Amino acid sequence: MAGYCKAALGPVRVIGCQPVNSPVMAESVREGRIVEMESTPTLSDGTAGGIEPGSITFKYCRKLIDSFSLIDETEITSAIRLFKEYHHEVIEGAAALPIAAFLKERTKVNQGNVVIVICGANLSPRELRKVT
Repeated sequence: MAGYCKAALGPVRVIGCQPVNSPVMAESVREGRIVEMESTPTLSDGTAGGIEPGSITFKYCRKLIDSFSLIDETEITSAIRLFKEYHHEVIEGAAALPIAAFLKERTKVNQGNVVIVICGANLSPRELRKVT
């Protein structure tokens, strides 16, 4: 998506977002190499964990993501609640990351269009009770 937007729309800024509890890609991009690091539990389990050696994702993230925003569990929970309150739909932790990143970084975003990609509603009833 980042590659298409940059190719089709010209100069756009892409902000990646990851949970504080598992910032493996952000740290790897910062280091310029795939790093091994421990991840702790996160509501954003869809983005948690390491990067496979030889992964093409790492190469594209290095090339296309302009910056990363690291989101803590409280911010993820707040974004899930906010989305449920305003849209009456449940989203999973990974889908809440970009909402939380926008709320956190909104003062840094220049005027213009903002695209937030939200996908996924895989939140167990137990997790849902915890966040709502």
